[in-house]
Amino acid sequence: MQREVRRGNRYNGIILDPPAYGRGANGEKWILEDNIGEMLECCARLLEPRGAFLVLNLYSMGLSATLASTAVRQAFGTPFEEQFGELCFDDRAGKRLPLGTYCRFVR
Repeated sequence: MQREVRRGNRYNGIILDPPAYGRGANGEKWILEDNIGEMLECCARLLEPRGAFLVLNLYSMGLSATLASTAVRQAFGTPFEEQFGELCFDDRAGKRLPLGTYCRFVR
């Protein structure tokens, strides 16, 4: 994403499905909880100011819907229309199992 920012590219929509943990291009550790702010700030620079959307799935149990909402608002300001919530899976016994968090906004 940083390369796209340097190139001056802009987008009408961004769909993010980042891993909870990974390795960067140079082998450095990448942990979602530590890097979500920087990731969203890059997205804010890439997203058109009007008529744009962001969809974000977070599969780290350390990030609640409230924390995701706060991080998105810090990076983008208050969007016009937003949804935040939990991603869940219903097992055969009817129990809801949490998988992560989602965020969607349109401005």
